[in-house]
This record gives sequence, C-alpha cells and structure tokens, in this order.
Amino acid sequence: MPVGSQVKATIFGNTQKGYWLPKDAVISLGLDKIVFKKYRGVFKAQKVTTGLSCNNKIEIINGLTPYDAVAANAQFLMDSESFIKTNE
Repeated sequence: MPVGSQVKATIFGNTQKGYWLPKDAVISLGLDKIVFKKYRGVFKAQKVTTGLSCNNKIEIINGLTPYDAVAANAQFLMDSESFIKTNE
C-alpha cells in the first residue's frame, strides 16, 4: 500500500465487564445517559454509565444488573416535552 492510503480496520480490545443493550434503549441527555428500567410494573428513568458501541449495541458499564429489565426503545416512552428525573 502506498504511504498516505486510507484503510478500514476493526480493532478489538479488552474492556471492563459490562452488559450490552440496543442503542435505542439508551437516551443521551448531554453528559448523562439513561435507560427506562422496569420497577414494580412501571418504567422509571435510571442513570447508566456507557462504554463502547458496536453494531447498533452499546455497552453498559454501571447502573444496571443482569436481572434488570429495561425498555428496548427508550424514545418510545418520551415525548418532546418530557422532563426526566433520575434516581441516583
């Protein structure tokens, strides 16, 4: 390959332990990211820490356990005038 040529590469590395969700399940509020976690039959906003994203999935590093149920499409539970309050 000539010097200065563009190449396409996929680099895989070691990451922290985390869980993976569809990108649609996570909403970005600027600095914060949230999911809607199911709690006693209703969905409540839950702040999460995200990591890598790949192939329409996003890594959840902190904020959920493997036993938590979340909405697969968080945008569906919001409208344009929603105000989101998270329990930290």
